[in-house]
Amino acid sequence: MFSHFEAIGIGVTSQDEFGERVVSLIGAGTARQIARKTSEHVWTDPSGARLVAQVRKGEIEFLLPCLAGTTPAVSVRDVRLVDDETAMLELLDGVEGELGCPIAVELEDRAVLAHSGGRLESGSLVLAALAEDVTVHADAEAYFASQDDDGPKFAADHFIPSGTIRPVEPSPGWTPSAHALFAGEVIEVETPVNTITGTAFHRIRVRTIAAIELDVAIATTDVERPPARGNIVTGTFFLTGRLGLQPTDLAENSLKRRSWFRR
Repeated sequence: MFSHFEAIGIGVTSQDEFGERVVSLIGAGTARQIARKTSEHVWTDPSGARLVAQVRKGEIEFLLPCLAGTTPAVSVRDVRLVDDETAMLELLDGVEGELGCPIAVELEDRAVLAHSGGRLESGSLVLAALAEDVTVHADAEAYFASQDDDGPKFAADHFIPSGTIRPVEPSPGWTPSAHALFAGEVIEVETPVNTITGTAFHRIRVRTIAAIELDVAIATTDVERPPARGNIVTGTFFLTGRLGLQPTDLAENSLKRRSWFRR
């Protein structure tokens, strides 16, 4: 998980530093009550770095590092939680609204979805990603030239939900993970600085298959040169998303610091 934090400029060197920093940042965020004993806490940095925590009885049950996505929402359907962290859903074509592919994501608002039964017939998803292994190509021509002549050729705008592919010999209790292999054109790029750590990271907007756009965070140490508009990026990514769900049974609270955050 540490690599996901590094993608948004939150590098840590030890488990103790990780725990202390996370508690501090979550405590500085905003909160809303989901159920009587469950609350959701969100910290968002001006850089777009974001942490989302689900807290029950003073204990963090779910923690998600992510990027505050700003891309147009994509229509989705058949949203359902498959374990304590991951949701499966059908991502619809950004042009015709037809089925694109089933994907697995970790949702910023999973606490609301879980409290309302864990399923949603349809909705709109703002999709984002944290890069795990990424390569930047100058353009589509350079991307095609980089592919092995003897292997399969992939388009410069492909999307493969690798985390949903069941292994031949899955481990007991296997469930999909929020990972995808994709490639797309960089249409926007900036290198913001995380204001808490002072660490810069690359934030790019990528247009992939079916005109679907998503924001991507990349650690500066993961690429040899900064991405630029017109480049093609490809690699392995951790997918996150926001459905914009609101608690239905309880009014949203603007909670301040809670006692469990204090040392």
